[in-house]
Amino acid sequence: MISVSFTRTTSVFYLNFKVKISYNWLKEYVDFGLSAVELAEKLTDAGLVVADIKPVDDDFCLEVEVTSNRPDCLGIIGIAREVSAVIERDLCLPEIHDEVMYKETEGFTVFVEEPLLCPHYTATIIRNVKVKPSPEFIQKRLLCLGLRPVNNIVDITNYVMMETGQPLHAFDLDKISDRTVKVRRARDGEEIVTIQGALRPLFHDMLVIADSKKPVAIAGIMGNKETEVSASTTNILLECALFEPRQVRRTSKALGLASDSSYRFERGTDPEGVIFASQRAVKLMRSYADGMIFEKTIDIKSREYEKKMITLRPGRLTKVLGREITRDVTCNILKRLQFTVIHTLSGDINVEVPSFRGDVYREIDLIEEIARIYGYNNIPTKTSIPVRGSGKSKYEMAEDLIRQSLTGIGFFEVKTYSIVDASPFQLVNLWSDKEPVDIANPLRLEECRLRTCLLPNLITAKRYNINHGTDKVRIFEIARVYLAGEAAPLEKTCLSMLADTDFYSLKGTVELLLHQLGISSKCVWTPFCKPGLFREERAARILLDGRVLGYIGEASRDLGLKTEPCLLEIDVELLTEKSNFTKEYHALSQYPSVIRDLAVIVDERAAWASVEQCITGTHVPFLKEIQFFDIYRGKQIPAGKKSVAFSLCFQAHDRTLRGEEADAAVQAILDALRNKLGAELRTS
Repeated sequence: MISVSFTRTTSVFYLNFKVKISYNWLKEYVDFGLSAVELAEKLTDAGLVVADIKPVDDDFCLEVEVTSNRPDCLGIIGIAREVSAVIERDLCLPEIHDEVMYKETEGFTVFVEEPLLCPHYTATIIRNVKVKPSPEFIQKRLLCLGLRPVNNIVDITNYVMMETGQPLHAFDLDKISDRTVKVRRARDGEEIVTIQGALRPLFHDMLVIADSKKPVAIAGIMGNKETEVSASTTNILLECALFEPRQVRRTSKALGLASDSSYRFERGTDPEGVIFASQRAVKLMRSYADGMIFEKTIDIKSREYEKKMITLRPGRLTKVLGREITRDVTCNILKRLQFTVIHTLSGDINVEVPSFRGDVYREIDLIEEIARIYGYNNIPTKTSIPVRGSGKSKYEMAEDLIRQSLTGIGFFEVKTYSIVDASPFQLVNLWSDKEPVDIANPLRLEECRLRTCLLPNLITAKRYNINHGTDKVRIFEIARVYLAGEAAPLEKTCLSMLADTDFYSLKGTVELLLHQLGISSKCVWTPFCKPGLFREERAARILLDGRVLGYIGEASRDLGLKTEPCLLEIDVELLTEKSNFTKEYHALSQYPSVIRDLAVIVDERAAWASVEQCITGTHVPFLKEIQFFDIYRGKQIPAGKKSVAFSLCFQAHDRTLRGEEADAAVQAILDALRNKLGAELRTS
């Protein structure tokens, strides 16, 4: 089982995986006198956290947390490089087989049909091997790492993998048909029985190692049971290759198969480490399996590794770390980490990155390497860095207040998708007359457009609730809509509401929000028509200081809803701009108010906004508040007219108003309405 955690490195988060390391095995490559605990502290300080130390016979097993960007540390040699750099001791690499010029391989052929998925493939034939238990030291080291010894051939491939981080696989050469190996894609309908005994179907996007008849291994993951090494095996085909990480990961996930090999290939192995690992295994098989090599290794390489060069500026190093590290110390650290240092006349340091360090490709990566080996504890902190909580922006305050206000009066917030289908229903656009923005490469053909309005999604949510037995809802959403622009889509944040209530109730909700946001400006509600979305003559455009705030109306019957909810969409950005969160104290009057309810008959085309503006324009004294509460059309009202009822509140702060004063103010208001709007007081 692999434990997972997270580490942040150079502003990037990486998954952590625990690998097991043998303490005695490590000492074979770096001569150190540290105890297991002292070694764990050194590695932890250098960024390789040792999570646990367990005694195993006369050895210790160290569980080291390795980030996913450091696959070079998935082998003993990789950890040994780190130890060598930390304690400044020489690194002693294991001996490999010195290949002599044997005769060319006769009668055996390797074809790599997918060079992009397998850029490097080697095959070595080892004859006359004796399959038997592996030496005691190999068994003990494998057991320390949690691996079960099998036989000398299999154990050597596992041993070299754990040592170098490069997986290998040994086939029984005599069980490979027609002495042919092909690295190809699987054919539909092919199957393989793995060494675990499980039957797995194969598909065309999977890479396999095959002979002339059938697959003998799933590339980078697991071999075929038919060609595995057994007690009767005498000739070995040793495979050591480089496979494309993403292909291995996809295949492993699709088949539900994982192995120590796939674990390493998925993270990327050393592109220059294939030959070293192959020759290391050959040497061990010659020594401990009496293997004989008469033929030259088949080595097929589709591309050469391009070495990376990075320029390190000493001034940049000092600026980032906040401490000057001398040039000699800097170069020494890089050399201890196996980097090649090339000095320049300009004072900069050119660094050649070794092939096993695929995670280093920028100057800041080199700076991080220097910092962790130099020691983070050796970089002093000259000033404290206080942590201060940042205040909310005006937009955040407005959005939070809107949510609190709406949920407080019984609304539920919903979240819908910003990518919608191309149906006519989603063509609704209240904010622009341009065409919607289509996505050039949609993940799904039915979702290929950016939404221009929130209301269609709320209506879809309403239908969903109806289908599940909830006929009446009160929902809202605060989200962005996307409008066509010159170069890129224009984003607008909107508030959309759908409620099974009447027009005036939802209008009151808008006025509540304006009050809560401290907006003193009055809204103007003008007639609006949007067929297919709002009912005819039952919708309005909302203007705030002459600018469009939003749209409100009763849902069109063409939408096919069981109920007739009211819809609203307003501009949150304009609301935020006009909002005022400065609270001012206003003393309450100690004296009673005087209320007068009036109903006036006005022209049908006269809006309440014009009536309200006419009343406030009189500037009568002591007028505190105007409240609209009814509109009536009936037999008592002439054709082309309507009755508008409202309440006037008068109040003084220094005395009790007399009835005569209130009556005079009411008369002044009626005179103004008569003169400007032709309004008449309704008496019946």
